[in-house]
Amino acid sequence: MYTAKRTLACLLGAAFSIAAAAACAQMSLLPPACASLHGDALDKCVRDITVTQIEPKLEAVEPPPPDPAQTANCTYVLPADLEYCIWRNELVLACRNKAKYPDFTACFTKYLPNIAKPAAVANCAHEKASLQAACSARNTHYAKCLEDPLSYFLCLANKGKLPERLLKP
Repeated sequence: MYTAKRTLACLLGAAFSIAAAAACAQMSLLPPACASLHGDALDKCVRDITVTQIEPKLEAVEPPPPDPAQTANCTYVLPADLEYCIWRNELVLACRNKAKYPDFTACFTKYLPNIAKPAAVANCAHEKASLQAACSARNTHYAKCLEDPLSYFLCLANKGKLPERLLKP
């Protein structure tokens, strides 16, 4: 019985020593101002001392301007512009071939006269009610927008009431 008590005492002593060593090691990591605190007070003390991370301020990035050399989604153009849209897209795709046409603008201006221009006046009476305003705006801005055939559909979308999805192929 004596040996059992002695063994138990040795085990408990070792356990307390380990706990005391751990507590001592933990306390040595604390700043001196927080060493005597416990519980919520210790938590608050450590949080107040900890330097907060300064996050870099993110600036809003402006989206790049749309590329006039992008193809237009011909599904959303008015019937008066449909044939021109298809042929313009074909020309844009052909001129993107850098091996054949190193200068896109030169290629586009060279072959543009071969494309039929869109009708000068679209017949808005045949359009759906939802497209009446877009058709009227198209007729109003037609001449100004056709001055730059490459950005014709961009111009109509910006000046008229054409849908944004027109520019997303």
